[in-house]
Amino acid sequence: MDALGDAIVVIGPDWRIRYVNAPWERILDVQRDQALGADFWTTYPGLGDDPGASMIRATAGDGATRRFDLEHWLAGELRSYGVRVARDDAGCVIIALARSFHMVKSTRDRTLEDRNEENAALRALARQTAEVADMPALLSILCLTASAQCSGQGAALISTGDTLGELVSATGIIADAQGTRFPLEGSVAREVVQSREVGMIEDFQSSARPLALHMMHNPIGPVLVAPLIAHERELGVLMVVRDRHSVPFTTRDAQRLSAVADYASLAVWKSQLLEQAQEADRAKGRFLATMSHELRTPLTALAGYEELLVDAVLGPLSDPQREVLERMHYVTQHLSAMIEDVLAFTNLETGGEVVRATDFLAADLLTAVAAVVQPLADQKKLPLVVESASTPIRMTTDIDKARQILVNLAGNAVKFTERGEVRLMLFSDGDAVRFEVKDTGIGIAPADLQRLFRPFTQLDSGLTRRHGGTGLGLYIAHRFATLLRGAIQVESEPGHGSTFTLVLPRE
Repeated sequence: MDALGDAIVVIGPDWRIRYVNAPWERILDVQRDQALGADFWTTYPGLGDDPGASMIRATAGDGATRRFDLEHWLAGELRSYGVRVARDDAGCVIIALARSFHMVKSTRDRTLEDRNEENAALRALARQTAEVADMPALLSILCLTASAQCSGQGAALISTGDTLGELVSATGIIADAQGTRFPLEGSVAREVVQSREVGMIEDFQSSARPLALHMMHNPIGPVLVAPLIAHERELGVLMVVRDRHSVPFTTRDAQRLSAVADYASLAVWKSQLLEQAQEADRAKGRFLATMSHELRTPLTALAGYEELLVDAVLGPLSDPQREVLERMHYVTQHLSAMIEDVLAFTNLETGGEVVRATDFLAADLLTAVAAVVQPLADQKKLPLVVESASTPIRMTTDIDKARQILVNLAGNAVKFTERGEVRLMLFSDGDAVRFEVKDTGIGIAPADLQRLFRPFTQLDSGLTRRHGGTGLGLYIAHRFATLLRGAIQVESEPGHGSTFTLVLPRE
């Protein structure tokens, strides 16, 4: 035995050491005379802490030969060994480590190669999980990666609730089990979540675990299960399986699954946060749409009563009363415009806006916009100049959306101009039509141009409080322009005004 290259120890059924050869004595660094007759687990406590200890004890119980990997610290250096465990007819357990020096060296070289491959696979997994936002696709990628890394024949990601677990994604030989629910009480899923360590079962089908009882039609043998925990939050478990005719998983497989589970935990956690944010955004959109419609009804009634009073249907009015009604008219118009902005925003976010194209004269559109903005300009005593092209320009687009774009642009021009004028101009530019809104207002700083068309963005909080607004006008104008296959161009200089140009195709 001493002449063999393998390091060998023979242990009796009582776990007392009966024999060690010279390579074992040298590698485990315990003198032979101290080891013989001593308790195996007390003499080599490091082996008792290794996950392979369960395989040693299992072989002592059923006599089945097992192979696994062992990593051992020796002289400050981590060395890897292949381990084979068997039992003889007398019930003694024989443990053989990989052949000394040359075999150990080649094992270490293979381990380095494996780790390089593992690191490359984990980097690829990180890239994939960063690119995928869809939760089902993400879970499928995680299962496929875990199965490949552990040489499995299938994998599943299991969610763990209070009392039930569910296979929310499954691949390989257990793909048809996706959606299966099982009690968590007594399950390996609950055990690994509580221990926060990788669990290993050699014959899952015969283990009488709750999930195994629900999957009797699946020929599952060895199973590895790793907990998914991110930021102290329990997300579930990742399970890799082999069929009943396959060799058991090794400790190296367990380490690989643990590494994949770390990536999977963060990926699932981030994906859940994204889904929650998206759902909150959808809820916000539904709330805004509902509230806008609810506000529209009393506002319409208010406008109707105002018209009855203005037309003196309910009796004659004095000049002060007419002045109050005129102010009320401006307020209701302003409120109506804000509600229309919110409705347009929610429709854009949900994809509910469609283009309804009609044929019209571009000059008529400009005149209609001027009619809406003129009262605002009159209030500030600002000249509103309209310049149309000398030749009539016909175009086909959604006139309502084009009008809303230009009303937003012209309204902003009046709002942020204290002196000078606001000019609305129309030009023909080949196959396009250009609508220019030019003012002599405060202008826009170059740094602010990049965030000009973001929703709910106000460039100056002081101006916002002074002039009011939702911060949606330019965002809606930009989105509508894109919807009409056009664009909005901006030229501005602080203190010298701005020019916003809406460019739309003729057709």
